[in-house]
Amino acid sequence: MRRLLQIDWRLGPDYPMGIQDSAVGLVAGRLVSAGGFTRHPLDILRRCPDAFGGASSGFTSLTFALDPADLAAGWQRLPDMPGPARQGAAVAVLDGALYAMGGMNYDEPYTYRDTFRLRREGDAWVWEELPAARLPWPVYGAGGSAAVIGSRIYLTAAADRFQACPGEDADFHSEAGRNGSPVGRALLMLDTQDLGAGWQRLADCPGVPQFDAGVAAAGGRLYRLGGIYAPLVCGDRPHYYNAIDAWVYDPASDCWSRRRDLPHGANRRAVVFQDRYILLLAGYRYAWTRLLDGTVLSALAPAEERLDWQAFFADTVLVYDTRTDELGTADTLLERTSYPGADIAGDTVYCLGGEGGPRLWHPSTLQIGRVRQPVAAGPGGGGTSPARRSDAPP
Repeated sequence: MRRLLQIDWRLGPDYPMGIQDSAVGLVAGRLVSAGGFTRHPLDILRRCPDAFGGASSGFTSLTFALDPADLAAGWQRLPDMPGPARQGAAVAVLDGALYAMGGMNYDEPYTYRDTFRLRREGDAWVWEELPAARLPWPVYGAGGSAAVIGSRIYLTAAADRFQACPGEDADFHSEAGRNGSPVGRALLMLDTQDLGAGWQRLADCPGVPQFDAGVAAAGGRLYRLGGIYAPLVCGDRPHYYNAIDAWVYDPASDCWSRRRDLPHGANRRAVVFQDRYILLLAGYRYAWTRLLDGTVLSALAPAEERLDWQAFFADTVLVYDTRTDELGTADTLLERTSYPGADIAGDTVYCLGGEGGPRLWHPSTLQIGRVRQPVAAGPGGGGTSPARRSDAPP
């Protein structure tokens, strides 16, 4: 694949704890991270004894903000995210507010339907619940299942966590949710200028029902690029498969169209550069891939079958050009991870935490990248800056 963009990566201030599936977005000039899960609390309990509701680690409602113009000040605590502590709320940012929708933890009902909004009012940060925007079924969106076009939030490629098989633990399922909800194939829309209308169901995506997909909006259209297929299975069969089919949705026609398949893999987090290029950050490759026609393929080369499963976390950055349907690459991350929290402002992309990091399983790492203009022609081109800590913005 041709290198389509260059990204100069560096490390920003570590998060106060390892973090997975927090609700991450740029709000009122701050990088905000709300909720999430960790097995690596670091020293957060000294700073915030209430971080895990009396436990030593796990799900949290803690919310922090970082000023990109003053990295030396570090992460500052904001009011806690409302409701039960959780990870994996779907996230959307528009009109100076962060919307966090759904999420999950290990307590019944496992997956949630509520929608919360965080705004800055003067010097205060204020959370509010939006009862009219309650989801029609429980949704685990892992942060990246939502995207914004105009005043509308679109949510697709989600999962539900529940006990599908007697005697087995609750698990994620995208093929269908509890009570048969179409959680992994449905497209929901919330118009933030008409919250009273609630979530509206639009045309289902014809692709493999999936979650942890690369969902993003560019050029007024919605893209859904690969993810995880989690079937309703019992027993010893695989519970997670790569789903590599890619789709674009046109709001004007309420129709989906097929795009080129992605490489074998999943858990790639999407952000958009120049309203054209979708950056797919990090990822994980499962052993099997489920195709649209139901065929199941091995995603491993023969030599890879002997590797430990932890070898398949990725530091890659794929780039999808929405205008040409070309798939290329950009400079790799400094540390591998899977489905990190991420957002972008102008040419600066922020990549926080995730799973499977080299230093901490749930990384506290913040990776900051400056995206350069596309390489003019041919493979390669340009260099990258070495990793470095800095108190100055990128």
